[in-house]
Amino acid sequence: TAAGQPLTVTVENAQVFELALRNADGDLVAVTGGGAMTDEQAAVPDAISQLNSMYFDEIYHGRTGYELLHAMPVYETTHPPLGKDFIMIGIAIFGMTGFGWRFSGTLFGVLLVPLAWCFARRLTRKTWVGAAAGALLALDFMRFAQSRIATIDIYGTFFILLGAYCMLWYCQSVLAKGVGGSLLPMALGGVAFGLGCASKWTGIYAGAGLAVLYLGVLYARWRQRPPQFWREFRLAGVGGILFYLLLPFVIYLAAYLPYLWYDPGFDLNDWWNCQTYMYWYHSTLEATHPFESRWYTWLLDLRPVWYYQNTHLAEGLKGSIAGLGGPVLWLAGLAAVQLLYWRQASGRGGRACAGVLILYATQLVPWMLVARCTFLYHYFPSSMFCLAALALVLARMPERIGKPLAVGLCAASAALFIWFYPVLSGLPVPELWAESLKVLPSFGFY
Repeated sequence: TAAGQPLTVTVENAQVFELALRNADGDLVAVTGGGAMTDEQAAVPDAISQLNSMYFDEIYHGRTGYELLHAMPVYETTHPPLGKDFIMIGIAIFGMTGFGWRFSGTLFGVLLVPLAWCFARRLTRKTWVGAAAGALLALDFMRFAQSRIATIDIYGTFFILLGAYCMLWYCQSVLAKGVGGSLLPMALGGVAFGLGCASKWTGIYAGAGLAVLYLGVLYARWRQRPPQFWREFRLAGVGGILFYLLLPFVIYLAAYLPYLWYDPGFDLNDWWNCQTYMYWYHSTLEATHPFESRWYTWLLDLRPVWYYQNTHLAEGLKGSIAGLGGPVLWLAGLAAVQLLYWRQASGRGGRACAGVLILYATQLVPWMLVARCTFLYHYFPSSMFCLAALALVLARMPERIGKPLAVGLCAASAALFIWFYPVLSGLPVPELWAESLKVLPSFGFY
């Protein structure tokens, strides 16, 4: 009973944790007889915001994480389930709150920074370049925004870069110690590849680049004329099948284990139906979106994705969240990719240069063939190899030039990050600040 009036609430296919009733002035109304559902009305937020509610595709992925945890029929089936399994873990630990459904993604976003440091350090063998790469990624707009939203792109990107790191390690090890002494990075690379594919099918794009590098280093090893090459060749063949085909397939299958909690009869035929549905969905999707963009606009960071707008602010304040790339990393990285291509075409590139270009191309080129609605965040994995290209360019400069340039790039990234922080985080700011962020006509996120 509320305000002397009886109230009956009927809920189907949902759970209500707390219910608050307010009068026309917004004040809480005392309730009797509601039990645990109305005993903490003050805990119900006064207004909906990104801090207590889902936004953008969280309504699909965050919801599905909750459904997996509670053995309910899952709603989002257009992507492999591993990313939603990670979201489920966060919800299991911290509850069905914004912190819970975003925890795992934020953790992976944080771990992406030291991974980039390690990748650039191994690629260039220069610690200061690794530090610069880590700092640039820490200040990248897209990494920050994608780490704070409960969607699956952060997981795919993390495992794509981890797979590239393991392949780089493997290639360096093969040239130094042979295939027999390189089984650890080979196996770890297969694990990373499997986890990437089980998070999002963009991991398969990365697999094409990994395959080219895997075969390329075998050719380079043959040119070294080791006495036991054909033994190494057979070992590489068996290892490739075991670690880059069978093991990823097992990992991909294992990502569906939570489905058994709801349906113990879920079998390989059901699994195959999931795969064919995913392919059908993405190949026939005709939906449009006001913030969709084509691949060639991603290169220059032209069309951000507007994720959220806060409509419960005082007059003169604005709050939004958008996904866009950091201008320094994305534009300087694109210039670095072009420079590496020119060096490689002129015969002065080398193996590291070729490897980065291959990884970048195999991540981007498939999107050129996609006709469906696409978004800027689809370029996020490719931007990891823009960062790698930039690291290579810095490493090949004289240190008296490269180090100050790296410091300048990091300083510029920090300044831009502070300026754009409101639209990356949803922080309410005065209207003048918000309007200053719309530096291009296509930056429509307020």
